Amino acid sequence: MIRSMLLRRIAGGLAIMWLVSVIVFLAIHVLPGDARDVLLGQEATPEQYAALTRELGLDRPLVDQYLSWMGGLLTGDWGSSLVSTLPVSELVTTKLGYTGLLTLSSLILIVPLSILIGAYSAIRHGGLFDSIVTVVTLVFSAVPGFAVAILVIYVLCTNVLHLLPAASIFDPTRPTAAQLDMVVAPTIAVVLSMIAYPIRMIRASMIEVLDSDYVMLARLKGQPEHRVIFRHALRNVRGAIVQANGLTLLFISGGIVFVETVFSYPGVGYGLVQAVSNRDVPVLQTLVVILAAICVIINLLTDLAIIAVTPRLRTRIAHSGAAS
Repeated sequence: MIRSMLLRRIAGGLAIMWLVSVIVFLAIHVLPGDARDVLLGQEATPEQYAALTRELGLDRPLVDQYLSWMGGLLTGDWGSSLVSTLPVSELVTTKLGYTGLLTLSSLILIVPLSILIGAYSAIRHGGLFDSIVTVVTLVFSAVPGFAVAILVIYVLCTNVLHLLPAASIFDPTRPTAAQLDMVVAPTIAVVLSMIAYPIRMIRASMIEVLDSDYVMLARLKGQPEHRVIFRHALRNVRGAIVQANGLTLLFISGGIVFVETVFSYPGVGYGLVQAVSNRDVPVLQTLVVILAAICVIINLLTDLAIIAVTPRLRTRIAHSGAAS
């Protein structure tokens, strides 16, 4: 049953990615302005404009253009950037590396902190610590990611303290490992923007588990409180922890665009914004499809992880498969 569910999810993910490719292709051709305006400028002659149109293949029917682009995308021929003339595969690989570094550094902080704060807040439910956590997470949930990034720059980089660089401008001649200070401020901004959701979700699940009958029974048997929390409560919150941090990773994939743009961080998000402003169609289309693929993969892996850590869910899926 799990195998059939997995196949359905993969088929659904492929359908979503195809739909995204169609939407982004049509949107690029419907929006006013294109790469010809950026490359030629306002002083271009009609002859130059027509020559570039033929060179880019924009004189062909939209269906032919789409099929040609999809064929190249599936075979690994992603074309070249219209602005830098570099291969799109090289540009995308570099940007994915920087975004992967930022995402990893953020998750290293978000996962343990969300578990610790959410669980402890639930244990102290109704107390001062819980009230502070509730207010703070509510505030950060309401503040947009770009505003948090600007606040981090104001406090840690420019006006209040001068601890970190305000712009993440990497030196390509030096190894990335020697420039990790460029990642610190964007990481703090991502953590502050994204950590509220997993904290609130883990807290709510932990409160529900602590009020359950089996936890109450363990306490009545005289088991130490730390054993009740770690052996009974936290064990039954694993599904919520996986789901919360899986969704957080999904939010990071979309919300990281704002943080990277504010810090000029050379990742996928900032590259997407630059491609839009420059009408760099090959880079823009490829990045959007890759982001869609990442979201589909994260959703699939999160579902599988939840099933793996939740025995009752596995039993329910097996029973539904047997019944059908």
